[in-house]
Amino acid sequence: MWAAATAVLALLVPTGCQLVGGPEDGQPDGSDSSAEGSGDTSGGDGASDGPATIPPQLLECGDPSTPDKVDQDKGTDPDSSDDGGLLLTDTDLTTASWSMPDGFQEAFGYVEDNPVETLDQIWVAEPTDSTVPSLNVVNVVVYTGLDWGPLASECAQVPLDAVEERLAGYRDQIGAEPLTDAQMTEVAGLPAITQEVGLDSYDYVGYWLFSRTDLVHVYCQWTDAQYRPVVEDGCADLVASVRVG
Repeated sequence: MWAAATAVLALLVPTGCQLVGGPEDGQPDGSDSSAEGSGDTSGGDGASDGPATIPPQLLECGDPSTPDKVDQDKGTDPDSSDDGGLLLTDTDLTTASWSMPDGFQEAFGYVEDNPVETLDQIWVAEPTDSTVPSLNVVNVVVYTGLDWGPLASECAQVPLDAVEERLAGYRDQIGAEPLTDAQMTEVAGLPAITQEVGLDSYDYVGYWLFSRTDLVHVYCQWTDAQYRPVVEDGCADLVASVRVG
């Protein structure tokens, strides 16, 4: 059952974004408000006050550019998929682009300390408000080299339990705890997964957009509830700006 996946599926979290020379490595490398961006800095939306998302959907085999949407009532519950799955896009996700959210600036001095797949690129932005401490950032991480094996059908529809297994493995790598149930959503007009998770140093909301071989992980993280609003505001703009193809 996928809706209840959060307990079993714990869906999500790739890696752990840590500041270079940060709490675990010492002092920030040149900038104390930089953010690391890959893996697990998280971002996104997963909570009711997070960025607005497109109604959850379970896709059936078809043209990835014009996916058929299931009933909204049905789509909100992944368990009611009628043998549906996650439709993988054939788009080259390494060409993904996005825009800087208002009130943010590019951050440096962060690295992906625990990549869950082959790391292609990472991008991190922090609030321009200097009173917001390090690790409160929004991130985009792109991975390559994914192999779904025989799980992906000719139309690239992957069973949800296969997605669960992959994301659970990512979570185990970084010791993340699911804070909300995983849900279907859209990123760049394509089917994606979103969930809120927690780590020792911060919580985050993440979005996972999969192709047959690539993964775009957008996530936004906050170290304390007082910084969550500014991070989520930036995250909403970031997710909405993602384009692929």
